[in-house]
Amino acid sequence: MIAGIGVTFCLSAAVPPAPLRPVEVTLHRFDRKLGSDAAFREWIDYLRSHHREAVATLGRERIYFEAMFTAPDEPHRLYWLEVKGTGGKPVESSNHELDRRHIAYMGAVLVKGSHVRMQTENVLAPDFIVRAVATCTATSDDAERKPQCR
Repeated sequence: MIAGIGVTFCLSAAVPPAPLRPVEVTLHRFDRKLGSDAAFREWIDYLRSHHREAVATLGRERIYFEAMFTAPDEPHRLYWLEVKGTGGKPVESSNHELDRRHIAYMGAVLVKGSHVRMQTENVLAPDFIVRAVATCTATSDDAERKPQCR
């Protein structure tokens, strides 16, 4: 069984298996610098206008999904959701122009030391998602070569 809830019978007692976690789902919170609204908007517009190029950079980091959120009641906060596999390379090690600009925007917009990694309490993912991720997690090199993993 790749994922889901299975039942093992041991001495007539049902025992659920340990959860399979082919990915790590993490919510990050950052404070935004006061007066950084224009730079933040420019950053978001840049990512939107370079969507395909940005998605293409995720493979080397083993990021399968990334989303940024703001909340009306917290205008100077940024929430960042990522679904990430193991073995990825850090964005800081990239030579890609988009990644370099992304890091520069982060420096211009985010308050240094404000990063909070939220505690993930539970992740629900249907089997087809788990199987798709498992298919692409053999090695970073394999994931970058497999068309279904890009």
